[in-house]
Amino acid sequence: MAFNTKRRVAKSYDTHEALFRDRRNRMVQGLLSHQSDILRKYQNEALEKPNVAIELPTGSGKTLVGLLIAEYKRITNGERVLYLCPTKQLVQQVCLQSMQKYGIHAIPFIGRKKDYEQSAKASYLNAETIAVAPYSALFNTNPFFVNPQLIVLDDAHAAENYISMNWSVNISRVNDAYVYDQLLGIILRHMPSTEMTRFKSSAEDMAKWVEVMPGHLQARSQEEICEFLNQHLGRESDQYYSWSLIQSYLHACQIYISNKSILIRPLIPPSLTHAPFADAAQRVYMSATLGLTGDLERITGVDTFYRIPIPHGWDKQGIGRRLFMFPELSLESNQAEVLVRTLAEQAGRAVVLTPDTPRVEKWKKVFNRHTIFTASDIEDSIDKFCASPHAIAILANRYDGLDFLDESCRLLVLDGLPKAVNLQESFQITRMMAGNLFKDRIRTRIVQAVGRCTRSATDYAAVVVVGEDFFDWLVVNEKLSLFHPELQGELKFGIQQKDVDSVDEFSENMAMFLTHGEDWDQADAYILEMRDETTQATIPGQDKLLSAAVKEVRYAYTLWDGNYRKALELAEAVADTLTGNELKGLRGQWYYQAAVCADKLVTDSNATEYHQKTIDLYRRAAACLPALAWLHARIIDLTGKTDNEMSSEKSCSFLEANIERMENVFADRGYSSIRRFEQDIKSIGDMLRSTDSDQFEEAHRLLGEILGFQSENSNGHAAPDPWWISTAELCIVFEDKSDSNPDNAVPVNTVRQAVSHPKWIRDNTFVNNTAAIYSSLITTQRKIHRDVPTYADELGYWHIDDFIDFSSEVFNVLRDLRASFVGIGDTSWRDVARQLLKEKCLDPVSIINRATMRKLRQVTVE
Repeated sequence: MAFNTKRRVAKSYDTHEALFRDRRNRMVQGLLSHQSDILRKYQNEALEKPNVAIELPTGSGKTLVGLLIAEYKRITNGERVLYLCPTKQLVQQVCLQSMQKYGIHAIPFIGRKKDYEQSAKASYLNAETIAVAPYSALFNTNPFFVNPQLIVLDDAHAAENYISMNWSVNISRVNDAYVYDQLLGIILRHMPSTEMTRFKSSAEDMAKWVEVMPGHLQARSQEEICEFLNQHLGRESDQYYSWSLIQSYLHACQIYISNKSILIRPLIPPSLTHAPFADAAQRVYMSATLGLTGDLERITGVDTFYRIPIPHGWDKQGIGRRLFMFPELSLESNQAEVLVRTLAEQAGRAVVLTPDTPRVEKWKKVFNRHTIFTASDIEDSIDKFCASPHAIAILANRYDGLDFLDESCRLLVLDGLPKAVNLQESFQITRMMAGNLFKDRIRTRIVQAVGRCTRSATDYAAVVVVGEDFFDWLVVNEKLSLFHPELQGELKFGIQQKDVDSVDEFSENMAMFLTHGEDWDQADAYILEMRDETTQATIPGQDKLLSAAVKEVRYAYTLWDGNYRKALELAEAVADTLTGNELKGLRGQWYYQAAVCADKLVTDSNATEYHQKTIDLYRRAAACLPALAWLHARIIDLTGKTDNEMSSEKSCSFLEANIERMENVFADRGYSSIRRFEQDIKSIGDMLRSTDSDQFEEAHRLLGEILGFQSENSNGHAAPDPWWISTAELCIVFEDKSDSNPDNAVPVNTVRQAVSHPKWIRDNTFVNNTAAIYSSLITTQRKIHRDVPTYADELGYWHIDDFIDFSSEVFNVLRDLRASFVGIGDTSWRDVARQLLKEKCLDPVSIINRATMRKLRQVTVE
């Protein structure tokens, strides 16, 4: 017979600790000292604060602290409490821990609202239990949780996409090609022709190119875009609800364009316009790292927090232990997959994290004899994965939100690091040079990624890092020094093992690590020594970024309300806060935001007093962001300058386009590693000296690519040899004759073919009809046939020996640039690159001048 337990009066507690002592069926004996310290600080200082941010490292008992805060409010105040997690799996995990380990009643709310059990809904509404749900359960247009009084946001550092998705329309070229193509057509009709042709290109580097629709052009086309999306994002569309929230606020959104998708969203999510979130009496943000640059403010759309920092002692000590392995520091790239397969056999189970689906397919082939689990297979539970003795979980873009505790997994493989996760971030990092803004966010994602399999104080796992991009963040000291000292110690220990140059040696190290015996104890002691000698560096400009965040959030809401005058003031205030060269790109972004507001006041309200201010703000933005050609174009529109008067600025735009591409090449190929760089340079040099014409042409193409040109080649009939495109307005096309007989004269048919190449380029690439296209012949021959001058016209002549000498000059400059390269979006590196390329005459215009300075018709006639 069940006990009769009808409660007569509500229970109240003076402290969270007293509440926990009454949970008699808990498995945890008591609170740890740092948990008690955090809870006392919360109770004494933040109990009634509207927004509280609490920092506790993963594995330090963060979940228990959050649950006790929730349970205390539920019991003592009778409040409806909602506990949010990033994923379904974490929802289940929190509920399981809450009930079994802590004796706190919590109910999972997963799936569609209509499928929630009536008893569960009643328990939550009557404040009889804690509701635990994914972020998406609250951040949607019709949530069940309409009036929570306390919201606990667990893993708040991972909340950005879950929150912003509510106000984001993402049109995918793959999933909705027709809508993408039509919308792109509407957008590009209003964009400069250079941008239109760029998005028609199928070149590989376009996959990473992101552009924003300039604010003044977006304003002109706003009605047309709105009407189109109203017609195509109906109730049957999965974008319908997001569109319904932003369609009346397109003026406060940015439109980002790539050749894969179009993203429409506000700069900062207006989360406080969402009543279920905004009306809560308190919101508690739990995070393993709160960030030092105002990232939490930008992620959540909340301008101020009461912060409870990481407990004393945790600034040096970490959780668990990781053995980092960097096989590509010592092994050939084709051996990395062999090593991973070998280590997986030792560990039994492994988790592979990648940034994209194509790499998932690659690893499926590597592990074709293992039981494979994908993200959907373990979304609700990892029990089946843990029950399999030889299982591989291969997950795309899931660097957080899934936990593999203790024996569930001892091997983690990272093939690519978590960097920009949406078009807005990509644009800001690559085009706005906002690298310092995102260092905090990317660092946090990497910390979360490498910690997927070390979830407690005694947990341990090997982490194998492969792919081209880990050098910049995990090896180069400028980025490495940004991590927590314990993680720095682990990473440095892994880097020091670069003399391990065989799969067998790596396997032996793995065996010692898994055994965790005396041999490993010595290594662990060494890691602790390195940790104790290390301090965590600050992000350049982090205090200014934190100070600016408050104004940025307020700007976002002011713009949302259509108050352009106040938004203009706030945008200028942000720009004025972001002083210093390290924040130059971000400062330019905010001058641009201010310019768009001023522009809007002039065009919509006829506030002519803002006309000169608009020009000044665009000029300030352009000075900080020279790569954005449309900023210069807008200045021309407003000032009436002619193209000739802007020619020097056009020349600069060519160089900026090349520097952007160079930056991507350096990052993609892992050129932070001198070994990787010198391997590529030697390969290019060897092929340029080869007697094989195909090898010469490929080296010629690669040389252009590393110089930042969009460099391609074709084997088609009558097609040119490599062509180098800087922008849609500037191109040089080559005819290579590396295998010609040096004793013979250049024949007429070679010249006829070469002079036809500009037409081929116009017909077959994305350059403009008015583009400047130059032609040059690279040959071993030093004489021309007597009839050649009739056909040569302006064809340039570049003897192969001179071209090879040129390549040596290029390699030396690239060495200097490689030595200072620290990753994408770094203002200082771009400044160095700009100065050095100009000084050495390796900017696009100078290179073309060199290739065409001597005309073929001037060469000695046979």
